[in-house]
Amino acid sequence: MNIIIGLFFLHLIKSVQLEEIVDSTLILRRAITLDCKYSGKETVIQAQWSKVNGSLEETMCTITKSYGKYISEKYISRLSFVAENSSDLSIILKETSEADIGIYVCYLAVFPIGTVKKVIAVQADDFGPIVPSSRQTFKENTDITLNFLYTLLGHVKQVTVQKFTDGKMELVAHCEHLMNGRKLLSYGIDFSKHSFLNCSNLQKITLKIHQAAITDEGLYQCHFWLDDKNHTISIQVHLQTTGITSISTFALICGTSSLVIIVIFTIAAFCLVRRKNNKRIQVKQVNVSFNSTYPQLDIETVDEEHTYANFVPNSSFSKSWT
Repeated sequence: MNIIIGLFFLHLIKSVQLEEIVDSTLILRRAITLDCKYSGKETVIQAQWSKVNGSLEETMCTITKSYGKYISEKYISRLSFVAENSSDLSIILKETSEADIGIYVCYLAVFPIGTVKKVIAVQADDFGPIVPSSRQTFKENTDITLNFLYTLLGHVKQVTVQKFTDGKMELVAHCEHLMNGRKLLSYGIDFSKHSFLNCSNLQKITLKIHQAAITDEGLYQCHFWLDDKNHTISIQVHLQTTGITSISTFALICGTSSLVIIVIFTIAAFCLVRRKNNKRIQVKQVNVSFNSTYPQLDIETVDEEHTYANFVPNSSFSKSWT
């Protein structure tokens, strides 16, 4: 266990290589949510958030399954965890200022595969207006395919596919062909499990998303990078909520309506039968009252059935892992 902890903390003495691809970029707002979720089936031992200051990293907070959470004194008054569980290690940073602009890294110590990290950039400038080249609509919970075709002159060196939503830009995938004929393909951490990019031909890019959910809705951009220029194609993706959920809801409504009709019909029939029986009883009672030679009749009534840290716990340390 000590070996695992030691290996995990080796990154603390290393500088972050900023040339690495950023998984997500956020626009600075009064409060920002830094997402870090792990969708795999392996066990997350620890999560740690750090902010890059120059060539060094500043630890913001740590959360472990065994010891709970730790928030550094600098952030304790304005940092909170979203869910505090083994799959969602996202944090919320409140009362932000220009000092919060920069690079953030989420480290996940996952057993037995090792360290997984997500790099997030926070910037002050907006992304600016983006006009989609086309708009496409798909059904929720189905596999969707987006095609990006480069038809201009020039030799494409690499491509990058990104997704834009309100105040957020996420890396979907990046592909480039190396000099030795090999292909380098990498995915953003949030798209690695359910996306596939076919970049065998850099001028004909195909992105497939498996079982697309509402969170996959947004504006997708494919950047074609050439030696002296670049070209961008954008597709606005909209998902219709007409999948299993809507069908179930429709069936529930229809079933409820049918049940109401049956109940109403049953009550009406019961009342009609009872009304006829009452009339028969009244007739018998009248006959008895006018003919004293008949014995008194006994009228029977009807019964109704009614969800790895190497530090010493201190005052700002509490057990809250669920």
